[in-house]
Amino acid sequence: DEMNLSHVERYFADLLSAIESGEQIPLHSGGPRRSGDRAVPHSVTVPDNLFIVGTVNIDETTYMFSPKVLDRANVLEFRMTSAELSAFLNDPLKPNLHKIGGEGATYGKQFVDAARVSTEMPKRWSGDQGLFSVEMKLFFDVLGGHGAEFGFRVAHEAARFVSLFHELTGASGDVSMDDAFDCVIVQKFLPKLHGSRAKLGPLLKSLWFFCTKKHSDRGDNAMESSQRAARSSDKDAEPSVAVPAHAPYPLSAHKIGRMWRLLNENGYVSFAEA
Repeated sequence: DEMNLSHVERYFADLLSAIESGEQIPLHSGGPRRSGDRAVPHSVTVPDNLFIVGTVNIDETTYMFSPKVLDRANVLEFRMTSAELSAFLNDPLKPNLHKIGGEGATYGKQFVDAARVSTEMPKRWSGDQGLFSVEMKLFFDVLGGHGAEFGFRVAHEAARFVSLFHELTGASGDVSMDDAFDCVIVQKFLPKLHGSRAKLGPLLKSLWFFCTKKHSDRGDNAMESSQRAARSSDKDAEPSVAVPAHAPYPLSAHKIGRMWRLLNENGYVSFAEA
């Protein structure tokens, strides 16, 4: 709970390294040590059924995650709607959390099994010209042009996410790919973005182009089209919280629209603040 009251990459440094390398985490050296009636081992291995979930609050007392942490995490944003607030005000009771205690226990084995198995993406999405590969390379190029590119770990986790999303939702067609990749953008790519208007303005406009233009409407050279949109002074090329109905990645587009609004108001924005 509130795991960013301190720098996560400091107290989780050994764990983050072990996740990457698969090596053991050293606990102590020298003679035997005990904790109560249990012996403390000299080192431990991160088991493959361990999943770490934490809450994050953003204010003047907390610390934003570093890229090292974000590359190993999926950021899930929870926002309250006006309708949800109205429902609470009509019945302002404190939730009884004991009612949900243990309710997810039956999913534990399925969750661990899904994490252990290899995944296979539908063939029409994989391969050099598959939709997933094309989109990953486009977003790598546009983010890399502004110093925000991702590495092999993010690409691997994105591929697993899309494959499991497709399997678990049972959706068919490229709509499933769009829905899954929308989550990848907003959970893996956007959280690392922060900066001034001069730094982020063109990048947000390029990302807005990719998130709101249907694949068939991006032109013969999608990168050139996005760069023209980034340089354009046309208001229609600017991000907005009003996301077009045909946008392939609406969740990401809406987040980009909020970031754009704050960028114009304050001259600076970060993912966490928008």
